[in-house]
Amino acid sequence: MVLRLRSDVQASALQRQAEAEGCFFSILHRGHEAGGLLFIKWIEGRDVGLFCEQTVGDTRRWAQRGILPMAEAEANQILESERSFDPDLWVIEVMGSLKTAERLLDPVKD
Repeated sequence: MVLRLRSDVQASALQRQAEAEGCFFSILHRGHEAGGLLFIKWIEGRDVGLFCEQTVGDTRRWAQRGILPMAEAEANQILESERSFDPDLWVIEVMGSLKTAERLLDPVKD
């Protein structure tokens, strides 16, 4: 079993990291405090990166969803689909460099 931080604590930690890098951070949808899955829509200009939590082996990591970068409309469509399936998930939006996102999140490519 993989132990993980509560979702609200993880979102708060991510906010501190993103803001320390000079990024703008906003929670668009608060999910379940303890167990909601986190999705991050990271925006740089017109380009969007979409990331979500994923278990890889015994490690909890961030996974890149789709092709990086993608159009914001495509990211929103994926998020709406995921929210219709799982209303407990969190949706976080960060405005900043996609290179910063890749460095902070170190995503696994899907």
